[in-house]
Amino acid sequence: MINDAIKRTLDDGFKLFSLPQTLAEVLRVVSEESSGADDLAKVLMRDPALTTRVLRVVNSPFYGMNRKVGTVSQAVVTIGMRQVTALALSTSVYSMTERWQASFDRVRFWRHSLEVAIASRTLAEKCGLKKTEEMFVAGLLHDIGLLVLDRSFPEQYRQVWKRSLEQGTPVELEEEMWGTNHARVGQFLLEQWNLPETICQAVGHHHSVFPMGATDPDLTPSQIVNLANRIGRFRVAEQPSRVDPGALQDRAIIRDNLGLNVETLCDVEKQLFNQTVAESRFLEIDIGSTEDILVEANRLLFQQYAAVEALLDENRRMQSKFAGEQVKTGFLESMKAATSAFTDYVESVTGSIMRKIEEVEAGIRSGAIVDPAGVVTDSARSIAQEMQAVMTIMAEMKRLTRTESALYYDQKRVEAVENRIRSQMASLNQPVEVA
Repeated sequence: MINDAIKRTLDDGFKLFSLPQTLAEVLRVVSEESSGADDLAKVLMRDPALTTRVLRVVNSPFYGMNRKVGTVSQAVVTIGMRQVTALALSTSVYSMTERWQASFDRVRFWRHSLEVAIASRTLAEKCGLKKTEEMFVAGLLHDIGLLVLDRSFPEQYRQVWKRSLEQGTPVELEEEMWGTNHARVGQFLLEQWNLPETICQAVGHHHSVFPMGATDPDLTPSQIVNLANRIGRFRVAEQPSRVDPGALQDRAIIRDNLGLNVETLCDVEKQLFNQTVAESRFLEIDIGSTEDILVEANRLLFQQYAAVEALLDENRRMQSKFAGEQVKTGFLESMKAATSAFTDYVESVTGSIMRKIEEVEAGIRSGAIVDPAGVVTDSARSIAQEMQAVMTIMAEMKRLTRTESALYYDQKRVEAVENRIRSQMASLNQPVEVA
């Protein structure tokens, strides 16, 4: 998963890439089942700066507390151990890395990271996961491998990043340069920090391609962060709009694997912008000024518009090409499709008529009375009902034969005929009401 060069780099930079002692102790305490709110509070209070950040966040409008939370113990009891741990980890990692130099825009980096964190948490809620705060942490730290690679190999990564601006995602370029990528590097680092395996795996797979039908619950967290990264609009690099049908298909596959529908995903996307801006304030994560964000939002809207225009142009081109080919082969294909559908229909109608005749005969034997003159008395009206059904089927068959006897080259017309035939076939054996 990680090559020796990267491992040695992280080992050499032990102090640089290690969590603060207090935060490491926080993670240890939370992982122990016997630990309680007081145990966590005692560890947090060893770090005054961390304590201050946690209390400031808990008392922010985001949580809407009716009364001021004045102690860490109260904070833990109020919002829970896992939530406090997530806040402590998020703010600490941001604080730890904010002074690092980078080849890319750090404001854009954290704007994207926070958006993916919020999207991951929201998708986790939609999927019914209990530990949604872990998904928030995974989303916030999903690109931390970028910071590690850039910090460890500044000159090389500057070249990789520059090339990625023209070619798209830096993953393939990272593979060429180091035999690994920032997702795996991030996973390895978080494993050294002893973060929950769920978080580590999700970070390591946020660029993976998942197959259709990958519904194993163990894969759900990884697919959530992967999808959150795909739907995020704020990117680390400002790149031209590209329409990638493969990426759209991968996104749809993951959405289906998670059991989410299109409407639900659209709702999540619509809320992301406002949520990212709001939560950046109480977490005190710098994602840029209001003006910067609005400029970025307008740019993204224009890119989306351009992407839609490109798709429409491609669709029109393909339709025009398809229409030309249909002129050549349309008649033969239309006749094949119509004949096949009509043959199935006739066979089904014939079978239905025979069954109805058998039912009429059964009705005569069981419920009818025949007088000496040969007149049948149908007191239960069962014979009349079955005969009416036969007449209805025959009338429909005659109507369809007369109406659709002439077919044109239009494939849509053939499909409409076939759909109507299939629909009629499905209703042939339904009972017919007779007044």
